[in-house]
Amino acid sequence: MRSFMYMTVLMALIACSMATTVKNCPKTKARLLENGDVTISSCPKTKCNLKRNTEATIEMKIIPNRDFKELNSDIQGILLDVPLPFPGYYGTSACPHIYDAEGKNQVGCPLKAGETYIYKNSFKILPIYPTVSLTIHWGLGDKEGDAVCFQIPAKIKS
Repeated sequence: MRSFMYMTVLMALIACSMATTVKNCPKTKARLLENGDVTISSCPKTKCNLKRNTEATIEMKIIPNRDFKELNSDIQGILLDVPLPFPGYYGTSACPHIYDAEGKNQVGCPLKAGETYIYKNSFKILPIYPTVSLTIHWGLGDKEGDAVCFQIPAKIKS
């Protein structure tokens, strides 16, 4: 029994150490994200180091505070306070990337208030992106507001 408890604590510590610390978007009415809700490859803790010509993955827990029929992506790079949409990701449907609470079965949309979902996606760091420091803004929502939204500092490297 004691070894089971140690293994449980160890697994929890490993899961927390892989999580990415993000900031909630200013002025969002979505449920605030907690530590452990977002994991982005290339973003071990509080800053993303994104290498051009690679692909990063994201996993995020979503617990919407209202029902959502559709979910669209608001993914931007903010450079010198100017939001620049990420080509191929901004404005696209997030529904194909929505899974059940265990992250095993794709469930898509609609999303029900208070239910737990996992968003899984990947994004390419294109070779045409400039090597620059910026803030990544990642929101999922509809015309009425966000289901989830965060920001994190990042650096694109060659």
